Amino acid sequence: MIRVEILKPTRASLKPFVMLPFQLYRDDPNWVPPLIGQQLRSLCRASDGPRRFFLVYDGEQPVARVMAGINERLNERLGRKYGYLGLFESAQRPDYARSALDAACAYLKEEGMERVIGPAAVGMDEFSKGLLVKGFDGPPVLFNPYNPSYYADYFEKCGFTKHRDYLAYFMRMDEFDQHALEEIVPRAKKRFGFRVEHVQLTKENEERVLRNVARILRESFPAEWEWNVPVYGDLVRQSKNLRRFYRSELAVMAYAGNRPIGLVFAVPDYNQVLKKMKGRILPIGWAKYMLNKGKIHGARCSMQFVVPEYQHKGVNTAMMYEAYQGAKQIGIQWVEGSTVDETSIPSITNTEKLASHLYRVYRQYEKSLMEP
Repeated sequence: MIRVEILKPTRASLKPFVMLPFQLYRDDPNWVPPLIGQQLRSLCRASDGPRRFFLVYDGEQPVARVMAGINERLNERLGRKYGYLGLFESAQRPDYARSALDAACAYLKEEGMERVIGPAAVGMDEFSKGLLVKGFDGPPVLFNPYNPSYYADYFEKCGFTKHRDYLAYFMRMDEFDQHALEEIVPRAKKRFGFRVEHVQLTKENEERVLRNVARILRESFPAEWEWNVPVYGDLVRQSKNLRRFYRSELAVMAYAGNRPIGLVFAVPDYNQVLKKMKGRILPIGWAKYMLNKGKIHGARCSMQFVVPEYQHKGVNTAMMYEAYQGAKQIGIQWVEGSTVDETSIPSITNTEKLASHLYRVYRQYEKSLMEP
């Protein structure tokens, strides 16, 4: 008998919710287990609005899950009443998936929402969104989702339609034409009066760096993007999670005088290490982390921003050139640029100029909640 339980946002209640994917993906070589303790802490923290966790059982066996919530801050910015779905997982039976999705939609409708979008990220973690619909041939890069191909079919059978695609591009380091930029970059810097520096993040300069990042995002953030413009407080909270992955060789910022005007941020693909840890730091997960973190050979570039006045002036190219030099120093062999909103034509154009090719697509779905 199928039933749906609503879980309290506590570690004990959410433990079977977090552990379900370990059962579903136990034979999938591409799945990367999350750190169990870290995910439990994240889900128990306050969010930008109400949310609810649903776990579907068949008898006594958990078989599907989903989180539903309302990002009140984002709704206020965009002037709408949308709910979101996240953390969807299901065993390979359509009725399991439908039970989870129907319960989530009913909750959001009761809360007065008019439409639902998902899968979406949890809280400020906008690095991860959508269902994987293209590129099932390998494990995901750090922070990106992974799922079986049949999930998209389950969403569509439950009345969801495509909302928006997010794109991932792959570039081999040995295909990056650095020689073509060795003359272009210095000329652009001199002509338009900017410089590029690697970002050294220390306790002493953390506040200044994060305020500079917040300023760049505020001034360059596209109005149509469907996520919150991160403010300084958001970045402080997020930096605690990202610090463990941070490498100054992969983070660069552009300045015009003392004004920050651009940012490129990448992190090593620690999924190559997390996969070996099997979701646990103890008893030997930490040892595996220490032994393997120096062997990472890929990276994910998740942020490229330039303020409007300095766009089309070589700033992005100069930052990517500097980041490339840093990546070589630490043995990076390939870089994934992700995820790029399919509506952001300038971002797509800049990414495709870097000898990269589209290799994965993540899709968000939507459904009206106004229908009877």
